[in-house]
Amino acid sequence: MTQQQNLAAQESNERNGKDEIAITAIEVKNAQARLKFLPSKLGRYCIAFENAIYNWMTRNAVAYNGGYWDFYQLSNGGFYLQPTKGYMLTSPNGFMDDVSAQEVGIIVTLMMLSHFSFVTYEKEHHEDCERISAYFHQLRDFIFTLSPESQTKILNAID
Repeated sequence: MTQQQNLAAQESNERNGKDEIAITAIEVKNAQARLKFLPSKLGRYCIAFENAIYNWMTRNAVAYNGGYWDFYQLSNGGFYLQPTKGYMLTSPNGFMDDVSAQEVGIIVTLMMLSHFSFVTYEKEHHEDCERISAYFHQLRDFIFTLSPESQTKILNAID
């Protein structure tokens, strides 16, 4: 882990008042729960958010052609979407690497949470902005429970 990543992990631990991060991801499998999942998280932005994820993947994931996505609820309140397989991913910041399904899901969800935090801020939808920003930080905290290799790939892709 780089010094920047170590500092981010330390800051995350301090923010949570913990020496270690213990965050788990639980797949949302029930069909009814899946239908309610994104609306419960993103309200009026759920359709735009989901479309933005798919559009970003179309532009930045080699050989992406749509498909089924899994939804994951994090024990700290965060969430992410995940495709069923990994991809060669390119990012506007120059990142290019093969990433696992989980890594690409976290990367694209973080990118879109960041984007939508700015969208809601500009529209002066303060409650939405605060909630979406919190989801970003909760998912970012989850990164530090993953392997060092995954942490590095994700952080390099979103940097």
